[in-house]
Amino acid sequence: MPPSSACGQHVELASTHAVRITRCTCGTVHVTLVASGVTVRVSAEALHGLAAGLKQAVERLDDAPQLGSTTIN
Repeated sequence: MPPSSACGQHVELASTHAVRITRCTCGTVHVTLVASGVTVRVSAEALHGLAAGLKQAVERLDDAPQLGSTTIN
């Protein structure tokens, strides 16, 4: 695994019990999943795509029946 370079100061964009999103001075957006501590670094453009995908998934979760649903492995 290549060594990670240190980012500069971060500005918090959003923070909830589940996620913390910050932007570094270099422009990289850091999405940290609080429960696992995993951080994904993406561009602002990639964050837009990620947010659209998550929104679609949440809408489907809310509409999905609890029993007899199809799973994808």
